Amino acid sequence: MRIMHLSRASIMVWQFLLPLIEEQTRRGHNVSVCGSDDAYADTLREQGIHVVTHQLERSLNPWAIVKAIVCIKRHIRAQEIDVLVCHSPLGAGVGRLAGWWAGVPCCVYFAHGLPCVPGQNKIKWICWLLIEKSLARMTDALLVMNQYDEQLGRRHLMTSPQQVTRVPGMGIDLARYHGGSSQAVRQQLAQSLGVSQHAKFVLCIAYMIPAKGIYVYFQAAQKICQVRDDVVFLIAGDGPHEKALETAAFATGLGDRFHVLGWRDDIDELMRACDIFTLPTYYFEGLPVSILEAMACSKPVVATQHRGCEDVVVPGETGCLVPVRKASALARALLKCIMDEPLCRRLGEAGRRRVEREFELTHCTRVIADAIEKACVR
Repeated sequence: MRIMHLSRASIMVWQFLLPLIEEQTRRGHNVSVCGSDDAYADTLREQGIHVVTHQLERSLNPWAIVKAIVCIKRHIRAQEIDVLVCHSPLGAGVGRLAGWWAGVPCCVYFAHGLPCVPGQNKIKWICWLLIEKSLARMTDALLVMNQYDEQLGRRHLMTSPQQVTRVPGMGIDLARYHGGSSQAVRQQLAQSLGVSQHAKFVLCIAYMIPAKGIYVYFQAAQKICQVRDDVVFLIAGDGPHEKALETAAFATGLGDRFHVLGWRDDIDELMRACDIFTLPTYYFEGLPVSILEAMACSKPVVATQHRGCEDVVVPGETGCLVPVRKASALARALLKCIMDEPLCRRLGEAGRRRVEREFELTHCTRVIADAIEKACVR
């Protein structure tokens, strides 16, 4: 089959879809990508992947969207695509419209988190639901990653419940993410930050926007720093609020305790160097990869009672879950782990076993590839 993966941003394909593309190619499919025209598209081409671009920006400008739909439709017809797999809300919306117009035989929406989020403003939630319900008429199959999206898709979006398939996320490379020795990495990290390697390191990895809980994390750090002087807080990632968060840390006198690391390519080493991982998100999560990576590195996880997080973290077994937007609750949960090393060790070991059992990369990749193939024969 001729399969096209469509995403608004090529970085998403580069970060998450390469194993799936390799597996589909291994099975004899002709796989291409339609994404943004940038350095990540060039990187994909260097790896031998056929990439076309759509010029779709992160914008709701009607004229730009219409131009993108026309462009994608032309790519689909030119390549005689059999299966269009759409990723991300904006890319999937535009992609499904283009696929319907182009007459693609099979259109799959791979939802890495539906835009209808628990706790969302009701009007916004209903608007997103109506949009997704309309687009579902142009969708042959919906792949989701969590229970909330699975139930929403089966009850409210797709014509038949059989059109909805829940997959276990994109999977984790257990050879890269493991709980091996981190002493050298920890020592190097502590030296670069000018702190003691014997400090307790709390790590958050997130795109720098409020919905990822970055300011909730900062507020929790402030509370903990009032009662402990041996805890160092780290946050890695880029985004529009990176500088603002760093400025807030220095403005409140936490510049030596709260470190904004920016974009990092050594996430696996950071995971192994830290003591506790946290992600206080209330974003459009599907299945948070960073949480799974931390669990694979045998780290205890403190996350939120939110879609996706609840599907990964087992409270009391692999970590803790706290209410969203509650810095005090987050601080209490982090302090509990900070003060109890045996608990951290037990939670971390259980987390590693859970990832080995359910979220290993090859297993997840094959499940997704199977689901896409089955969608085409319904």
